[in-house]
Amino acid sequence: MLRFLEIDFRWVAPRYVGPSLEGPGPDRRRDVWGIEYRYVRAEHGGNWEQVTWPLARMERISDLADHPWPRVEWFDFSTLEGQFREYAGYATMTGPGVASPNVMQMTHYLCGMERGMTDMVLNPGFYAAVLERVLEFTRAYQERLFAAARGRLDFYRIGDDYGTQRGLLVGPDAWRRFVRPWLERFTELPRRHGARYYHHSCGAVRALIPDLIAAGVEVLDPLQVKAEGMNPAELKAEFGRRLTFSGGVDEQELLPRGSVEEVRRGVRNLIEVMAPGGGFFLGPTHNFQPDIPTENIVAMYEEARRG
Repeated sequence: MLRFLEIDFRWVAPRYVGPSLEGPGPDRRRDVWGIEYRYVRAEHGGNWEQVTWPLARMERISDLADHPWPRVEWFDFSTLEGQFREYAGYATMTGPGVASPNVMQMTHYLCGMERGMTDMVLNPGFYAAVLERVLEFTRAYQERLFAAARGRLDFYRIGDDYGTQRGLLVGPDAWRRFVRPWLERFTELPRRHGARYYHHSCGAVRALIPDLIAAGVEVLDPLQVKAEGMNPAELKAEFGRRLTFSGGVDEQELLPRGSVEEVRRGVRNLIEVMAPGGGFFLGPTHNFQPDIPTENIVAMYEEARRG
């Protein structure tokens, strides 16, 4: 399918060989951080929704020693060699999951969203200690990853959402104080190994773009065009010489509800705005959802090839 649609990216990741991640039932599973999920069915498919927050009841830094943190020995990095050989000629990138660490979101996953947000201000020592534990594992993982990659990894992806449909989850000042320093620490090693810094954040993040650029972000994904302040032409004019944008094909209205011709026209217009001078990866504004007609997905990529 990737070859048919002429998609240029390939995700790479070591094989997980650690303890079983099966949950107590067929619709339950856990991840390497000890977080449990339940599969919730919906009209179109379903989603894995988080149901446990392992650190939610912890208050003291010393309590963190009781949590079973992931270990780098749970991953077989030798499997990367075959992936890099198979994907020669493509742009390689760490995929979502362990290889794509979070900063602000990780406290939400481990502590709960409300607790994670309030700890920034009310319990910053605990907040920092959680991220220190996450960084400790991530640094060991990165070292093994880049040793196995031997310079062949093109993009290092961090997935950390800062935006809503209308604005930021936290104000710019709080983000600069509590998130940016940790973000820079997460990206120090990838930058040293020549991997481009590809940052995922949904939503209305325009107010943070200068800070993201200063922190080393080279690609911002997605360009969520329906979010407040995320007008493609304005963003291209203001930041296009310093930042590559990824995404831009609207998944909130155009792809699920538009006709094939409307999709083609939307893709052409987007390319005309974003492509001049480079610095644009065309794609959807998020993962394709089950309510998007297949013909609209095909039309999107066909029109991109024509452009």
